Amino acid sequence: MGGYLLAGFKHYKHDMEIDWLDQLNDLKSIDNYIEKLKIRLRNKSGFIKRKIKRELEEAFVLKEKEKILINWRTLYQAVIFPNYNEEIGTLRNSIKACLDAKWPKEKMIVVLAMEEREGEKAREKARILKKEFEHKFFKFLVTEHPAEIPGEMKAKGANSAWAAKKLQKLLDEQRIAYENVIVSTFDSDTRADPQYFACLAYKFIINPNRLRRTYQPIPFYSNNIWYVPAWTRLVAFSSSFWQLVEATRPYRMVNFSSQAMSMQTLVDINFWDTTVVSEDSRQFFRAYFTYGGNHRVVPIFVPVYMDAVVGRNFWDTVKEQYYQKRRWAWGVEHFPYLCQQLPKHKEISLLSRFVLLWRQFEGHYSWATSSLLLAFAGWLPFALSPVFRSSVIAYNLPVIARVLLSLTWIGLFVSTYISVNLMPKKPKGYGFFKTLEIYLQWILVPITAIFFGSIPAVDAETRLMFGKYMGFRVTKKIPNLRP
Repeated sequence: MGGYLLAGFKHYKHDMEIDWLDQLNDLKSIDNYIEKLKIRLRNKSGFIKRKIKRELEEAFVLKEKEKILINWRTLYQAVIFPNYNEEIGTLRNSIKACLDAKWPKEKMIVVLAMEEREGEKAREKARILKKEFEHKFFKFLVTEHPAEIPGEMKAKGANSAWAAKKLQKLLDEQRIAYENVIVSTFDSDTRADPQYFACLAYKFIINPNRLRRTYQPIPFYSNNIWYVPAWTRLVAFSSSFWQLVEATRPYRMVNFSSQAMSMQTLVDINFWDTTVVSEDSRQFFRAYFTYGGNHRVVPIFVPVYMDAVVGRNFWDTVKEQYYQKRRWAWGVEHFPYLCQQLPKHKEISLLSRFVLLWRQFEGHYSWATSSLLLAFAGWLPFALSPVFRSSVIAYNLPVIARVLLSLTWIGLFVSTYISVNLMPKKPKGYGFFKTLEIYLQWILVPITAIFFGSIPAVDAETRLMFGKYMGFRVTKKIPNLRP
């Protein structure tokens, strides 16, 4: 974990130092692009060199396949913000982040996806935000998802699908080709890094299979990170770190939270599944089956910034954090879906289907059990077998455990170092003791791993086993505790 985390952090630092708009302007031709990659390859070493080699391989495929590069100025970026009972300030900050992005605003469409069941309150927020922002983008579209559509779940996926269909209608009216539109779907508190859209366009253009890819930024839960309790901060960092780790192994990745796809891809797969809670990862599997296994996730190491969970008081925060983790763990609902779908798709190799199913099974099994095993399994032989206590293994076990636990400090130091480097600027009024808390919070890992890792996962998986199906629950994040 520590090794992959360091690699992910290095990728992040490397990509954040690049001016991606300049990179786009340098994409004048495929030959020019290949020559620049060759020059960069000679001047780099280590994982950066391997990364450039992969880009060079894709560049040669692109040259053979398309002959010319897409002119980035023909691309449009669309951003969908599905929301329900969200504070107007949160939505305003997220839209403002799009306005601050290094991307031409005349090539950007913002879709504010409201829910009819929120009533007049939602319409009033939409009117205020549209008046404030509609002249600052190419288009500012407000949609209202109907409350009672037969067969739909009251969930983010249903709202996103409705909004995307309205966006499709707008593109048809404007005669904009679907393959020239990249659609990012964000949570209501998601603030894109200024470089995100330019980096996304670059990764889209240079990929020879761009229409069969999902583009996944790293989510950093840091908008309000200084203002939340230490254990909440730890849970937030752990979630971001796992995404950094997975991004170094893109062959394992599936969609999570904020993501981007071509509008053509969305049309091909009929937008989002409107009947599930975990619509983000289901999106990956639906595209995977639609394209006969030819679908991958492309990691974007330029992040998007989101809010960590915080309630009105300590116990409210505990409850909301637990519910959020349980909702994420409800992604286990995809396992029976895969069991149903994989036998039907014989165009995908048997090995690929088996590996996909195994990763889902092993991932959710480990999620529910790993921290519990680490905490308690070492004591089980002593508790269950009196004979074991007098064995040679029992005599040596404390020594072995001490060595192994000492080695785990390396991973802890790596996590601490990276978390400190990812923290936003410290607000005024926070002194030495707050900084010390940032370092010491990592001693809480065994507690948070159990109570906000394994237990919510066991809860979700047990509910699925007994048919106690969950609905979509929006996580509360109290706005007056945000910066």
